[in-house]
Amino acid sequence: MRNKKRSFIKHLSGFTLIEVLITLTIIAILMSFVAPYVLNRPDQARDLKLKFDFEAIESALALYRLDHGNYPSQELGFDQLINDGKGAKYLAKTPQDPWGNSYIYKINENKIEIISLGPDGVLKGLENDDISHVLN
Repeated sequence: MRNKKRSFIKHLSGFTLIEVLITLTIIAILMSFVAPYVLNRPDQARDLKLKFDFEAIESALALYRLDHGNYPSQELGFDQLINDGKGAKYLAKTPQDPWGNSYIYKINENKIEIISLGPDGVLKGLENDDISHVLN
């Protein structure tokens, strides 16, 4: 039995160090071409979420306006879209931007503005990265 074990071990073949290094080099070269496309996707996903959130909020506001004749007040904002007091729900929950902050609902001169605080999470912060969408 001992001889069978030794003969089995002698017939096992593995990869040499050179083969492993060549394989890793090829993978690294391929990754250098693929990585820029893959690593840039989170920004695209955030932008897409912002776009779809703005569209969903705008649609909810339009439906609310059809039912009530006007938009919710700035004080009530999104809370009115979640529960208008008459059993209607225009949004399932308070919308949050891709960075986990709640959107801000503002009314300026009869124009409605939806604002995302951006990555820094501060309204008009040092980064000036706030993103807004104005309804027409």
